[in-house]
Amino acid sequence: MSEERSKELHSHYAQHPIDFTWIPSPNQHSYRWRTIEGRWVTARRRIRNHQTLTKAIGKDVVSDLYISTSRWLDPIDLPRLRDKEQPHPILLDHLIVFDIDVAPLSLKNLEKARTIAVDLQDYLVRDTSIEFLSCSFSGSKGFHLFYVDLDRDKFAIENPKEREEVVRENRKQLLTRVIEEGFEVDQKVTADTRRIIRLPGSIHGKTGYQCTLITLDQLKKPLKDMLKDIPRIDSAQKIPKRARKPKKRAKKKPKQRKPEVETRSVQQYMVEASTHVPGTKDRSVIFFWLPYSWGIGEKAMESALEMINDENLGMCSFWQQGERILMLCPLALPRPQVVKIFKSYGMSKRASVLKEREHDWIRISNIMDEDADWAVELEPIGIYGKNQPPTQSYSSSHLELEMRMSIHRQIDPSTTLSGTPEPSLRIAVRE
Repeated sequence: MSEERSKELHSHYAQHPIDFTWIPSPNQHSYRWRTIEGRWVTARRRIRNHQTLTKAIGKDVVSDLYISTSRWLDPIDLPRLRDKEQPHPILLDHLIVFDIDVAPLSLKNLEKARTIAVDLQDYLVRDTSIEFLSCSFSGSKGFHLFYVDLDRDKFAIENPKEREEVVRENRKQLLTRVIEEGFEVDQKVTADTRRIIRLPGSIHGKTGYQCTLITLDQLKKPLKDMLKDIPRIDSAQKIPKRARKPKKRAKKKPKQRKPEVETRSVQQYMVEASTHVPGTKDRSVIFFWLPYSWGIGEKAMESALEMINDENLGMCSFWQQGERILMLCPLALPRPQVVKIFKSYGMSKRASVLKEREHDWIRISNIMDEDADWAVELEPIGIYGKNQPPTQSYSSSHLELEMRMSIHRQIDPSTTLSGTPEPSLRIAVRE
């Protein structure tokens, strides 16, 4: 595309900042865009408004901009559905989206798409399990209808993978019902929890029209009246009255697909503590964030308490940040014993790190990004486990760390302590 188009896009977004207020928790969605050069980029930071979007995009000139239909606990670097190595992402919500497109682009086909959208909304208004959220003109061949799922039971399923599967199945059933009623909608969009949809407020890179939120009253207007309210850039194409038949072209060799390019990383700052007991040769504490494979909330705590009892770890301290739980057993244990415990409970990667590096760094603070925005607060839960005389000495430094992190343990004066009292801490910068 030309330099003029780049200037047009910059000018448009300067005059028409994107409104995120209609989206529930926009910072829990993922975002992707295609640059004017054709590169696909995935946002590597949370986006909550036009200002944070602009920072995430940086110097890229965006041709097309998309938002995920799903809301995630952590929307950054989402693993693929088939990825079995990383913990399954936690789905918090999924917008029900119907994509109504009638190709090729023409006023006649747009009118057909508008009629389908109106009729579909009239049909869905009778479904008490969903609620209309918004509607948008896609900027090209049709419209998007957004709905909120009022049935929250499926989003309370503890197993993240099972939760997503149940949501997908629920959406498939709804989509099937809509199709059987004769509505022409994109069958790839509604049931896909990993789908992205064009972000309202962004310019459609091909037509130059803005993907625009419209009210139901606007949707029911005659098409020409509705299009008058749609912003566009100066070089926007003229929509023909009727679709033109495409010209026959000679077959070309398929172009090699360009590799996907990710955005520049964003630095995040956090405080980390070492698992090593300072002042000793090979003593370590059991200190880790409970893995997602143990579940979340009470289910994860049950798994942790089971480990504490089976391994005679006594009383351990816990903190919570969102759905993540941090556990510390301040006993000064021989490092090989800790490695063995981690392996026996399915934490092979953590065991390998501890064995190779002789200690591990564990995050003990909130995460602060380069804009000084803090993540969810890290809060103490308390001390849980089996109250019995310890068979091993305590790590002096990790007892001090507990106290600094607002958990106060009563220690018998006769208790044996190992190592020096000052915790090993560092400020880490991650990308």
